[in-house]
Amino acid sequence: MGPEQAAVWYRRMSALYALGSWTLLGSLFFLGQKKSTLPGNEVEQKEGSTIELPEPPRGFYVETIVIYKEDFVPITEKIHNYLKSWTGGPGAES
Repeated sequence: MGPEQAAVWYRRMSALYALGSWTLLGSLFFLGQKKSTLPGNEVEQKEGSTIELPEPPRGFYVETIVIYKEDFVPITEKIHNYLKSWTGGPGAES
């Protein structure tokens, strides 16, 4: 790549970066203004019957069962092994 091509590439990437930055800032400003100007600036309350129990039900619990596949390898360990194979470490044992 010659110096002229590098300068053209640099200008293009700078314009793309500027466009992305201004788009992000503009959207944050727009959403911030939109959220702060709610109609009436009042807190909305749902009109519905709320059933209040005198005491929480006894014996109520939630049970979560996690089932792992046989020979399951977490994604973090896969990424770690892949990076180690590039850096000259032992990597994954095949």
